[in-house]
Amino acid sequence: MTTNEEQAVIPRPLAVRELADVDPMDLSTPLWAGEQVILRGVEPDDWDAFLGFESSSLYQRAWERVTAPRSAENCREWLRQEAAKDPSDDNRILVIADRERRAVVGCVNVTQADPIAGRFNAGVMIAPDHHRKGYAREAIILSLAYMFGERRYQKCQVYIHDFNEASQALVRSIGFTLEGRLRRHDFFGGRYHDNLVFGLLAEEYFAAYGTGRTAAELGS
Repeated sequence: MTTNEEQAVIPRPLAVRELADVDPMDLSTPLWAGEQVILRGVEPDDWDAFLGFESSSLYQRAWERVTAPRSAENCREWLRQEAAKDPSDDNRILVIADRERRAVVGCVNVTQADPIAGRFNAGVMIAPDHHRKGYAREAIILSLAYMFGERRYQKCQVYIHDFNEASQALVRSIGFTLEGRLRRHDFFGGRYHDNLVFGLLAEEYFAAYGTGRTAAELGS
């Protein structure tokens, strides 16, 4: 398995526009690069990084649930399917890479995107040795900028287990509001756990991070 330090010297394909002089929240231009991270599509060769993410039971539980160990071939096949998705499919996983070194530091995903209701779920995962560097926050903000500003969605939801206080603090700092608690929603580690539901509306995002669109234009 490749370590993060080894990943730093492996050249990765860069499928983003580097626009250092553009305001990262200027929604007139699709932007996949922030000050610290870039977001790019997954590649089958990312399998080693993703197996590294899954090697921690703690992080599997934070992401969803613990599974049996995945083989390298199974991981490659999964990523081949993800890499082959049409770019217009809003349900996808993007790699979070350190902008300076191009090292893979985590991933951000969108699931259950409903263009009729204008609602989607989002999640983020950062490898343990890259915590507290601002990567997760920047990746989420970039992803939201695209979904709200380019795809015309109006609400993002995230689901966080009751014990995951760090993730709860992160989404609150971005502007998400606690909307509810799903009691005894998931089972692992020998007991049931509550799942907390947080939501962020497009106009709340725009008010915090900037856009020319008003709440009236969004239909609220």
